[in-house]
Amino acid sequence: MRLVGLSLLLLLLTSIAYAELPNFTCSADRPVTISDRDGVTIKTVTIVAPSGKLNARVFVPGEPGPLAGIAFSHSSIQYADSRTDLFSFARALARAGAASIMLDGTIDWRTPNDDSNRPWEDVSCAAQWLMANVKLDLQRLAIAGPIALKGDPFCPILGEQPCGYDWFHFNFGYTENNSYPDFTTLMKTPQGQLPLTVLPKGFRLRQVKLQWLMDTTDR
Repeated sequence: MRLVGLSLLLLLLTSIAYAELPNFTCSADRPVTISDRDGVTIKTVTIVAPSGKLNARVFVPGEPGPLAGIAFSHSSIQYADSRTDLFSFARALARAGAASIMLDGTIDWRTPNDDSNRPWEDVSCAAQWLMANVKLDLQRLAIAGPIALKGDPFCPILGEQPCGYDWFHFNFGYTENNSYPDFTTLMKTPQGQLPLTVLPKGFRLRQVKLQWLMDTTDR
């Protein structure tokens, strides 16, 4: 696994069948399209994970795959003086060429701690849904946000999927390293988010424009 700071259609099914994962299984309801503009389709989907039902939004570029893929553990960050919705960040990355799934939930950054860490199994359910429903490039995968990591969210069982790739991690929302709070602070504004959209060259995404990060139309 490589860490990154500055540099996420079988949709006709009413339930998604997953390969059985260690000690838990996942399922999902039929997704619903809520927006389709600027070359990005946005859907909502309810995923049944070990912790219960989780609402999520899916951002899919309107271009042939394989696509880069990102699994977001949370949809917003609560600071002491403000709140940031990560919707525009995910949508901007979709305009740049990365499909993503974003679980609803808030990172509480008023007192930085690890209480907001999303269970790994829940993020893995979301990542597996994205794998099952969008044609992803297995060499261009990422997770974003604080997660109680136990393994590879996209491919938890070696042999069940073509594993062996490296995946990247957006480390906002973490407290275990002094640099991570700085990354979380950058997420407060579109201007701060812009450098975080510059992923490693291997992701081959188009350059994100500041106005994309300021677009709140479909929230």
